[in-house]
Amino acid sequence: MRLIQRSGFAFCIMILMILAGTLIGSHNSLSAMRNTASAIFSLGARGDGIGIQGDLRERGNAAYNMVVIARKYLPEENTLIQNVLAAKEVLDTASSVREKAAANRELGTAVRDLYDVLDEMNLRPPDAGYPQSLYTDFRSRGDTISHDPYNQAAAGFNQILSGFPAGILGGLTGIRRLELFE
Repeated sequence: MRLIQRSGFAFCIMILMILAGTLIGSHNSLSAMRNTASAIFSLGARGDGIGIQGDLRERGNAAYNMVVIARKYLPEENTLIQNVLAAKEVLDTASSVREKAAANRELGTAVRDLYDVLDEMNLRPPDAGYPQSLYTDFRSRGDTISHDPYNQAAAGFNQILSGFPAGILGGLTGIRRLELFE
């Protein structure tokens, strides 16, 4: 009789260990896959730092430099200048991928509006070509972002996470989908 009781206890312990091992292993594997895909946003696909985050920083720099030129010709309280500064601040403080994407769109609109006004102005020779150069760089970084492999990696991870058994195991271990930059 004791052998049956002990065998049942050992069987329960074995089942619990298998479940715990499965959950821990699944969490570790899915977490590593998520971290790899997520890192592409800031580190780039090759880990060289050329990712969306770097391009956003450069777009912010170009936007600020456009404001520096605009301040020479427009008053500081000008709505266009303030819109660029406010949009850049939102981008700089955004924490999630979704927030950064929305802030990037707002910055794009604000910079375009400021550039359009500066383009129509008769700027002095040292400043004359600078807004065009800044706007070209700003748009180029936006184009680079649109071809960045982060969204493909994030979508690939999300597809794995939505499948079986990863969807169940990910849900049980707290692994969440990645936000797309859109």
